[in-house]
Amino acid sequence: MMTEIPNMPDPSAAQPLYDPIRGLLRAGKNDEAIVKLCAVIVTRPDDLVAKELLFDAFYQKRDWPPAVVLAEELARRQPDVARLQKALIATLSNMQRFDETITQASRYIERFGEDLTILDALKVAHFYTGQVDAAVRYGQRAIELRDAEACRIPTAGTMTEPGGPPSGQNVISFSLWGTAPFYSYGAMINLVLSRTVYPGWRCRFYVDASVPRACVAFLADNGADVRSMENEYPGVGLFQRFLVMNDPAVGRFLVRDCDARLSAAEADLVQQWIDSGYPFHAVRDHVLHNELMIGCLWGGRTDCGIDIAALIRRYFFNGPSAKYGHDQRMLGLMLWPLIRSRCLVHDKFYRLAGVHT
Repeated sequence: MMTEIPNMPDPSAAQPLYDPIRGLLRAGKNDEAIVKLCAVIVTRPDDLVAKELLFDAFYQKRDWPPAVVLAEELARRQPDVARLQKALIATLSNMQRFDETITQASRYIERFGEDLTILDALKVAHFYTGQVDAAVRYGQRAIELRDAEACRIPTAGTMTEPGGPPSGQNVISFSLWGTAPFYSYGAMINLVLSRTVYPGWRCRFYVDASVPRACVAFLADNGADVRSMENEYPGVGLFQRFLVMNDPAVGRFLVRDCDARLSAAEADLVQQWIDSGYPFHAVRDHVLHNELMIGCLWGGRTDCGIDIAALIRRYFFNGPSAKYGHDQRMLGLMLWPLIRSRCLVHDKFYRLAGVHT
């Protein structure tokens, strides 16, 4: 599980020169950004703004060796900038240099105080070094901070309590983009599995133009509801699957990943949710899953008066971003405060006051 750097401040906010590169990074076009930034650094080797943007591009690509070189230089040259120390710690965590992560993260807290990225890095490092109890302690503190942050933000609207059983079809919603085989094969396998794991539910795939035609044809020919991403808002792959929540023809929906298999154990949790009468459902199925809502493990009803597209637009006040982790952060900040008291949560490790877990 990748350690995120949520809401890392943009170092070039006051420098319009970098606006086009920031646009590339938001769109997930990291390779294009790297080429442009390397050209800048060749002629301006001391441009720390360009180096921080270059670090961000490598980080989003998960290309850790160049990312850590840049992070170490930036942290060394600007030791009092907490943002850069945090970036280095997150990179060390993703490189599985866990002893260094624990040492530097502990120093960070002593110097700068608690931070979600640092707590998550400590959670990951302790888990993978066999210290599960410590991992849970850090994970619990992080989810409490996330919950407190979400509850401080003024909510956009309210949730309407449904008056009876939902009307409309049951839908499992996926996003599918790119040419990577394990996503395309995963989509096809899940479509077949859904017939026995979720009888009576229909799979919906929001696909973009890059998905192999043979895969799209298989999905369509075998009963899937295939939607074109180009025709849907906001044009960022991870978020397309959430738009099922705004479809009045749908009663209940589940949001899932193409690269994770549907299972009977998961379907049992979904049935418990349906039997509970709660309008929404969230699953956190691992020590490392301490986001308020996991992007691929939640579901709900469409008749609760919540406009998910409006919440996405509100979150992306600077325009959409394809960066890793924004789907879960949007759900936690925008949707969670509206539903936290009307959501059944399945979680072995973490608890929040006022949430039925």
